Amino acid sequence: MVDLQKLGDREVDERIAVLKEKLGEDLFIPVHHYQRDEIVQFADYTGDSLELSRVSAKTDARFIVFCGVFFMAEIARVLAARDKYVFIPNRDAGCPLADFASLEDVEAVWRVLQEVDAGGYIPVTYANSHAEVKAFCGREGGLVCTSSNVQKIFSWILDRGKRVFFMPDRNLGINTAAAMGMADEFCVVRSEPEKEREEIRGKRIVIWDGFCIVHKRFTMQQVARWRGEDPEVRIVVHPESDPEIVDASDDTGSTSKIKRLVEESPPGSKWVIGTEFNMVQRLKSEHPDKFVEPLEVSVCRNMSSIRRRDLMKTLLAIEDGDYADQVVLPEDQVRDAAAAIEKMLEIS
Repeated sequence: MVDLQKLGDREVDERIAVLKEKLGEDLFIPVHHYQRDEIVQFADYTGDSLELSRVSAKTDARFIVFCGVFFMAEIARVLAARDKYVFIPNRDAGCPLADFASLEDVEAVWRVLQEVDAGGYIPVTYANSHAEVKAFCGREGGLVCTSSNVQKIFSWILDRGKRVFFMPDRNLGINTAAAMGMADEFCVVRSEPEKEREEIRGKRIVIWDGFCIVHKRFTMQQVARWRGEDPEVRIVVHPESDPEIVDASDDTGSTSKIKRLVEESPPGSKWVIGTEFNMVQRLKSEHPDKFVEPLEVSVCRNMSSIRRRDLMKTLLAIEDGDYADQVVLPEDQVRDAAAAIEKMLEIS
């Protein structure tokens, strides 16, 4: 048995490379943009959460080692064929945003919504949620969304004369409503929906009260500081940021959009980016001909909890035929969550 703690980083990297070569086409390692460079170097594909899961579902590899947080590995498990194995190198890599919306709490609010307007709501959950919440949406005729297609999903629901029940990120919900000119037509559901029944009754969009701790760190003071230091910089932030930050920025978008904006900009462009620090630093190193800096250093500790030794341990287990630590979900949960995801794909 290899004592991973006694190996130096270089030796661990060398052994991972050997394991990757040995497993060959049976192995696929999707890596989220927010991961550390020590993990990104082994990526077969980098992207955002749903993009990675869709690519994972299409791979011929038997073993999918998802380097992200747990809800992302769950999506891969939902979409991948049943004869494939899905792993995450560190099962403690959770998501505080997803934790804001437990199935029990979601169902409690749903009961109140049905009393307010039975059959009038369609539930929508952000991809950053637990599989059981995605499955709830699937059972109730709802769907999943991403930060890239959330406005299209909202419009699809509202155009059918229905109301939106969106979870779990309040900022993404509020920013989307504002972008659609519906700033007066939403309410935020807190812990006691029974007491908010009348406010809910008058709104077309009901938004869950959760947030991403990474994007909550951005402030107006930071925006003002960068504006004062260099008026030529373009500030772009993720839509999980507070509404005032989005309003004060030059642009907003998903991780994929932010990456594309920097990549497609001309040499000499100046970017200040409000999203996870590892991604910003990687964009900076990949584009030395451009000015790229973080709005503020904000690290996702959950993403960063996956380290090279975790990856090596997972690959060693696969090599030994030990699949005990794979991601497993109940079949009914897989079925219902898949229905919510497939409905999103049909629309967008």
